[in-house]
This record gives sequence, C-alpha cells and structure tokens, in this order.
Amino acid sequence: MSATKTYPLNQSPLYKLESKRKLAKLLFWDLSRLQALANRTDNYRPRKTVHANKERSLEVPKPALESIQRRLFQLLDRLDKPDYMHSGHKERSYITNAQVHVGSVWLLKLDIKKFYASVSSARVYRFFEGAMGCSPDVASLLAKLCTAGGHLAIGSRVSQLLAFFSAKPMFDELHEHALAHDIKDSYYVDDLTWSGTRATARFLWEAKQIIYRHGFEYHRARLYAPDEPKLVTGVRIVGSRIAVPPHREHELWEATRALKKSNACADLKVADALISKAAAYAQVEDRFRRQVRQLRTIKTSIKFKTS
Repeated sequence: MSATKTYPLNQSPLYKLESKRKLAKLLFWDLSRLQALANRTDNYRPRKTVHANKERSLEVPKPALESIQRRLFQLLDRLDKPDYMHSGHKERSYITNAQVHVGSVWLLKLDIKKFYASVSSARVYRFFEGAMGCSPDVASLLAKLCTAGGHLAIGSRVSQLLAFFSAKPMFDELHEHALAHDIKDSYYVDDLTWSGTRATARFLWEAKQIIYRHGFEYHRARLYAPDEPKLVTGVRIVGSRIAVPPHREHELWEATRALKKSNACADLKVADALISKAAAYAQVEDRFRRQVRQLRTIKTSIKFKTS
C-alpha cells in the first residue's frame, strides 16, 4: 500500500482560510453547532492511565469534539514534516528515531517538560493565524476546538501534531544548530536526541538556551559516552546495533511463563497484549519472532481448553 501523499502548508485546505463557514464545511459540521461546541467547557472527560509505572491524567474529548479533532488530524497529518521529526510520520517510529544514532559516538538526550501542557491556546492560535495564514476569527475557533483549559490535551489525537507544528520554530532552530555542529539530531514528540563527536556538554547547554528562549522548559538531560549502552525512546543502542532493553525482555519472558500456566478465558486478552508487545520487539530484534509464534500457540491452547 502506498503512503498517503503529503503537501506543503500552502497547499492545505486550511491555508489562508478566512471564512468560518468554509471551515465548518471542511469539518462536515454546521457553523452554529460548531461555534456552540467550541464555547462549551465540558468537552473533555478526565481519565487516569498508567504508563511506565506512572499514573497520568488524560483529558479525553467527548464524541462530538472527537469527530472534529479526527477530521483536523486527517488534514494536519497530510502536511509535510521535516526529516528530523520521527513522530507523526507513517513511515517512522520510535525505532527509526533510535536508529539515527547507532554507532559508538557521544550522545545527548533531553526532554521537553510537560510538552502538551506548555503548548497554550495562544501558541495554537499563532500557528493557525501565522504559519497557516488563517484569519483571526478562524484561527481563534480552531484554537478553541483543539485545546482544553487553555492548552493541548493529553488524550486528544490532534495534540501530537499540533504540539509539533506550534513549536516548529524551536525544532527548526535546534535542527539548524545541530547541522552547524555536524551533529545528527532526531525528535520524537518531546524526546530530543543528538549524537556525534561534537555532541558535548557545551552543545547541550546551547540547546537548552534555545529551548528556554522559545518559552519551554526541559528536564532529564543525559550525556552518554561513546562506549556506553544508550537508551533512546525505549530502544537500547549497543555499538552498531539496536536491541530491546534487558528489563523489557525479562518482563515479557515472565509474563509468557505465567500465561503458559493459565487456562482462564480472560487471559486471551493478556495473550493478545503479549503478542502485540512481542511483535513490537521483533521490529527491533528479529529473534522475537519466535516468541510471537510461541505466544500464538499458547493462545490457541487456551482457546481450546476453554471452549
């Protein structure tokens, strides 16, 4: 299947949009209903989730707003994205993000602190009004439809793309700074990574100044030596290869062993989750394909015993 064709900003249906009525038509909504929805204060449901053993608070859009954001996601997803960005690309992932930095060189990592919460409604407005050239009233309506409580929502499908495009001036400057120092760079949502012989503490300090100047904060800075195993967006870099982190492999092995002893029908969902996890690991290391096959056999056995 061929990849979806992308285009520059000036070829987007949103580019230089100056009519709210045309915006409503583009979103497949009636304008009066669209404006009423944008002015509501109860468009999101709070939800808790656990990621990497940490509880996170989500703001999940309710069905009406979710349908609009889904459409906006489709429109924004078609925009060209720079080579340095590995999130929001159908052909790229957290794995390709790590592959950029394979090799025995110095490596730097930095995270943008509370990235989505730091992208305010004003930043989103400036993206639509500035980069996209929308009229102020159209940009204002779009900003209302895409934010919760004055910032991008964690839990909205449109937030990742809008976070990038709203902060693109910062990412562009960081990329130019890396090029000027002959350093490889890649960015995955709020994870920033640089590698090369000149990826030094001095370069990291200068990158921090760029981030600060654009109104963001940073944390979890890390400098890896050339001969040190490195962890980039959940992928382990060891010299000239990438690998699954040992603790992730151990967790999968323990869960597979527990599943073998189970006959419960409810564990079919557990089996599916483990199959998906093993398949993801197989994209990093081919040897995990054997574990995918093993888990599928275990799932078949459970289905047979519970039928």
